Amino acid sequence: MRRSFSCLPLSRLCAALLLPLLLLAAVPARAEYWTIASEDHFPPYNYSFNGNRTGIDTEIVAALLKELDVTPVHRPLSWNEVLQAMDNNTADVGFQFIASPARFAQYNMIGPFRTGTTVFMVRKDSTITFDRLEDLSPYRIGVVEGFNYESAFDAATYLDKVPSSSNVVNFRRLILGRVDVLVGDLHVLTYMAKQDGRLKDVRVLPKPLGLVPRYIAMPKARKEKADRLQAAFVKLRDNGTIDRIVNQWLDQ
Repeated sequence: MRRSFSCLPLSRLCAALLLPLLLLAAVPARAEYWTIASEDHFPPYNYSFNGNRTGIDTEIVAALLKELDVTPVHRPLSWNEVLQAMDNNTADVGFQFIASPARFAQYNMIGPFRTGTTVFMVRKDSTITFDRLEDLSPYRIGVVEGFNYESAFDAATYLDKVPSSSNVVNFRRLILGRVDVLVGDLHVLTYMAKQDGRLKDVRVLPKPLGLVPRYIAMPKARKEKADRLQAAFVKLRDNGTIDRIVNQWLDQ
């Protein structure tokens, strides 16, 4: 005659019932991976070093994803490719974006997670000055294709803006005299000059173009993930984690 659970001693019955639960608990939760699109070389915010992605914004995004127990899979791209990844919904996260009504309409925007200073850089011996945008109308201004800088500058069709694929190309054009002015983030342009050993050959014009808040973007189709990331951002902003990351980098 076969024995049923009701005939088992209590200790054996408990063991028989608990074993499947223990086995289930021992199985690790399924790992979650998000694809992260960022410009290939935009130091000190995002770049590759010894085969790893690093930089201020890369570290901020990593901290946010760690809060969500998500593993990042980085895709270094040109900036236009970052935009395409957001537009085509082929990546979960893209950074770093400047706010505009069009961007808020196109993407889920998380942040702002930091504020950048946008400036003009010229050669050391240049006599160029900047008080208002019209002062720059006689000059060739190096810009990165697809970048937004500051609303008045972006709308100034009377300026001679010379597009290129990256800040690296722009900086070398400035040194070679192929453009007269660069526009960009203060820390990025300064980093480029130091990296090329040409810091003594350039100068930043005293008046900045503007202080520009930076955002993380996610495709509209990924609203649930965006809500999770926004919640992580609020937590790490409020507890000071994001400020600590920025300050640790810029104090170096």
